[in-house]
Amino acid sequence: MDLTLKTILLQYKLESTDDNTFIQQVDNLGTADGTAVYQCILELLTSIDIPADKAEQHWKNAIFHRQQLIKSLGRDVDFTTALCDYFQTATDFLIHPRLVESTLYENVVNESIHDKLTGLFNRPYFDEAYSLQVSLAKRYQDDLTILFLDIDNFKDINDTYGHLAGDEALKRIADSINRQKRDSDIAARFGGEEFVLLMPRTDNVSAFICAERLREEIEKLEFNYNHQSFKLTVSGGIASYPFNSENPELLLEMADNAVYLAKGAGKNRISHYKEEKRRYLRVKINQPILIKELDFHNSQTFTGISKDICVGGLLFENDEPLPLGALIKVKVPVTDGAPVLFIGTVVRVETFGNNRYEIGMTTSFKEMDKIVNTEIGSMLRRKNVS
Repeated sequence: MDLTLKTILLQYKLESTDDNTFIQQVDNLGTADGTAVYQCILELLTSIDIPADKAEQHWKNAIFHRQQLIKSLGRDVDFTTALCDYFQTATDFLIHPRLVESTLYENVVNESIHDKLTGLFNRPYFDEAYSLQVSLAKRYQDDLTILFLDIDNFKDINDTYGHLAGDEALKRIADSINRQKRDSDIAARFGGEEFVLLMPRTDNVSAFICAERLREEIEKLEFNYNHQSFKLTVSGGIASYPFNSENPELLLEMADNAVYLAKGAGKNRISHYKEEKRRYLRVKINQPILIKELDFHNSQTFTGISKDICVGGLLFENDEPLPLGALIKVKVPVTDGAPVLFIGTVVRVETFGNNRYEIGMTTSFKEMDKIVNTEIGSMLRRKNVS
């Protein structure tokens, strides 16, 4: 059963002041969304899985059955009671009925659609809500914006302060999202340290204003755990329907890619989706560099010229080819400071001119950490031997 539709219908049932209002709300939704509404409400109220093509007729029959009971008994009859009597006496669907308190059922539904740690909606609920909201945006020609948020350097918090501190940070950031979002927005924990905000009837400019307000609030938060304090920032990506795309799957991918643009531009910022093949902001930089292959001992050091640089990698020219997949170290001089060291993998080699090669590498922070640890271990072993 559609969790989003189920939640809406359950809310109708629990909050309606009388049965006639509830029935009218269901019929209005059924007119808009079709037979799935009647199938869903009957399963919700009776736990009976009725075929979609027959659900609407059974719904209408149950309403008529209630009217007949009211006329026959000379008093009001609760719709749930009438529904139970209809299915038990007029059909063979309900053979052994039982009573279930609706608030208990509501608790089960709430637990199934919310993330236990943060209290935000979970990923399955978001997926269904997203499909529904895209359909509504298409039907009514409304704007719809997706905001992805990713906590910057969250792994460092877990490594430094422990996972319990990380959990507290996730809860606090979720609280900020709940405070800043509008009632119509749907906030969910997308996975790990990533959150998503679904913003119906919102263009990308209005969404950016909301996202910036949220980013600034999170930046000001101070987290305290076990007598230690730390701060966090988030990077966000925005994509809008129909401005960026009318394809729901592509729209999610665009918002996710926009997060990488924000990360590559220095983190702690919100970026709009752009038609950019590269995920990271690149900066042109032309200066001599030193390149050394790390896969072999005593390998030759080459001199080259850098072309552009970003968080995700480096592009440079060299007069010697390097094998694809080779692990290399590149030293980039910095004015008035120690040189920047890049360690990564060769992913592209192209020839141009006489004995000139354009080489692309991707940086690997995991490899850099591994190599640094190896070098330190080697130094310690040499010291102990001597």
